[in-house]
Amino acid sequence: MGEPSFRKPIFGAVWRYPEPDMRRLQRVGRRGLFRLAVLVPLTLGVMSLLAISVVYATSGIPLIEAAFIGTMTASISVLVFRGWMLGTFVNGNGFKIVTLLATHSGLWRNGYSVELRHTTWAILGIPTGVRSRRVALSPTRGPDLMTHIYFGSIDGVFTAERLDVLFQLLRRWSVPE
Repeated sequence: MGEPSFRKPIFGAVWRYPEPDMRRLQRVGRRGLFRLAVLVPLTLGVMSLLAISVVYATSGIPLIEAAFIGTMTASISVLVFRGWMLGTFVNGNGFKIVTLLATHSGLWRNGYSVELRHTTWAILGIPTGVRSRRVALSPTRGPDLMTHIYFGSIDGVFTAERLDVLFQLLRRWSVPE
């Protein structure tokens, strides 16, 4: 009898195990403490803001005010909840890179190669001039896809060894089955 599908092997990041469901994607790396330190308070704040706005909206305020509060709350909620989904996900068939505004996906058999590139840090898309290294997926045709695995990431990639381990893990997954 095989292992239950809900259990993860202790050394699952070191080598690949056959997945019972090939459509299930696994996150490369974990959410770092900095990301959690930002997202947890923001999520609690959004939840309390939603509760307050529901109470405020039912108290008989004008429709324009209620629409404005609802629009602002919905916009903040979408950004915070999208922040929980950001990351690079892989399985034996392909990958998915979830960014704040877009999602890119592809199949390994279509000829993607995993490369380590020299880049600069960016905060909210604005380059800071600090040099870094980042893992990129290069298709045979088209632009490169930058992953969330880079030196100095909010997900806690602060050592060259950790960056190399995640880079090698992605390279191992990129070999088509």
